[in-house]
Amino acid sequence: MKIELIEKLVKLLSEEPKSIKELSEELNIGWKTCKRYLKSLKNIGVVIEIKTKKERLFMYNRPRGAKLLTVPKIRVGTTFELTEPPSKTYEVEDLT
Repeated sequence: MKIELIEKLVKLLSEEPKSIKELSEELNIGWKTCKRYLKSLKNIGVVIEIKTKKERLFMYNRPRGAKLLTVPKIRVGTTFELTEPPSKTYEVEDLT
């Protein structure tokens, strides 16, 4: 795959959903080549395929952000002390 071609392909799809025919015409490549690129990008999750009655459209799969990749901050040096000694009874309290 040519990196420049893939970058153009993803840029076009980020603007609006397009068919294989539209993409191949805008990129000046054959439709079979365009179809192979789209299949590869779809397999890795960069592109989503939308099937309609007339055609198959492809669109860029925008990442939702890095919320799952954030690391919680840990405060070092904070200690906790019990203010009351634990009770000797080991009964379970009903909270309902």
